[in-house]
Amino acid sequence: MEHNVKSDIKLEDILNTTPIAVGWSNVSSDRVEYINKSFNLLFGFNLEDLPDIGTWCLRVSHDAGFYHNVIEPWICSSDGNSSTEDLKTQLLCKDGSVRQVSMSFSTVGEKRLWYFNDVTDYWVVEKRLRTQSNMLEMVAKSSALKDILNVIVKQIQLESSDSLCSVLLFDKTEQCLRLGAAPDLPDFYNAAVDGIAVGANIGSCGAAAYSGKRVIVEDIATHKNWAPFTQVAQEADVAACWSDPIMSSKGDLLGTFAIYKRVPSSPTEKDFELINFASNLVCIAIESFKGQEELEKRAYYDHLTGLANRGSFFQQCESILNKTLLDDTPLSIVMMDVDHFKNINDAYGHKAGDSVLKKLAEVSQSVLRQDDLIARIGGEEFAILLPSTKEEGAIRVAEKLRVAIEKSMVLSPENQKIYLTVSLGVAYKNSGYCSVDELLSQADKALYQSKDAGRNCVLSLECHGRKSLF
Repeated sequence: MEHNVKSDIKLEDILNTTPIAVGWSNVSSDRVEYINKSFNLLFGFNLEDLPDIGTWCLRVSHDAGFYHNVIEPWICSSDGNSSTEDLKTQLLCKDGSVRQVSMSFSTVGEKRLWYFNDVTDYWVVEKRLRTQSNMLEMVAKSSALKDILNVIVKQIQLESSDSLCSVLLFDKTEQCLRLGAAPDLPDFYNAAVDGIAVGANIGSCGAAAYSGKRVIVEDIATHKNWAPFTQVAQEADVAACWSDPIMSSKGDLLGTFAIYKRVPSSPTEKDFELINFASNLVCIAIESFKGQEELEKRAYYDHLTGLANRGSFFQQCESILNKTLLDDTPLSIVMMDVDHFKNINDAYGHKAGDSVLKKLAEVSQSVLRQDDLIARIGGEEFAILLPSTKEEGAIRVAEKLRVAIEKSMVLSPENQKIYLTVSLGVAYKNSGYCSVDELLSQADKALYQSKDAGRNCVLSLECHGRKSLF
């Protein structure tokens, strides 16, 4: 009796107990004759779904030539009885999801047995490590933030092939979200989203930014947050949106990361894990970029006024001066100094003095032209480079500055009104070469002549240019 039970055990019974997905086909006809339970669990297909290898190839790949371009050459490269090397590829499941697999086969008589090892989790880890490495390399090379974010978005979309992703960056001044990266969403949709306000009931991203919590909208068409945007979402062919707020290490809002689906959808545990990974990676990218930006700002800009600092001014002046020599164009420099600045500090305190310098920078930037360069080069001293500007034009700009500053006012910490004036000295060259030091020296002389003339006025001196730098 025991012998009969053992003899009734079939190959199918044995294969149904293995955790590896297995199937076999007829070598002559390519007819699929068997798949085990692990195959069904992994890919979702039943035997009736896959009548032959050709049909199977069409169902598991977006590539219509998958069999002829991939499977057939792989089989031919083997010794005929078994695969010499595993084939690593991605296959579609019945529900449309994607699995990364390592395939092999062996041939026994008229049966070709196919083996499928699911390596999706290993593939995901490898890809994520590579993405993180690429991102950090781009940060180290000071790549543009948009390019870094695009790399992250592309990776997330690669892991979740039925998803479209976006990163929006928080604009603290405007209290809105600006487009950071959304390479595969339509341009018209990105334009509609760019500048979206932060608010409790504004889409998925606006609400996530407002609450600081993840917002899951499973069906855009029926959710109240999306009422003003349902038309543009429909045109963009997106039906669900899951958004995560991106918070800095200090708890400040940096932006949002969103995953869009083309059909109404609820996130799975793996989706939540993917969103967490994406948000953390984007946070690192943004914070690294902002840190680099802050270092550059400190290197080139004055910390109090936000204007160019002395080093940056000299560097840019040298470049522009050399260009004027080649083009034989005029150039002017204005030195500007706050009148009686020490008296302001003594009477109202240094905080009031700082407010005066900030106000002066603000007013100056509103008056100067786009190509003009202003820098704070010392305590209350400012230098202004005016490219392609002759004496009369420079005096006009300086006088306009003087009047605008004279009309301005700041409040002391005790709400006392502080009015300020400036003295300005103009140095100009009509042709030839002058060094930055020579121009600044002449502008400085003109400035002191303005001081001696009673302050709150503009005087000018010419800097006679040489024909050569040597």
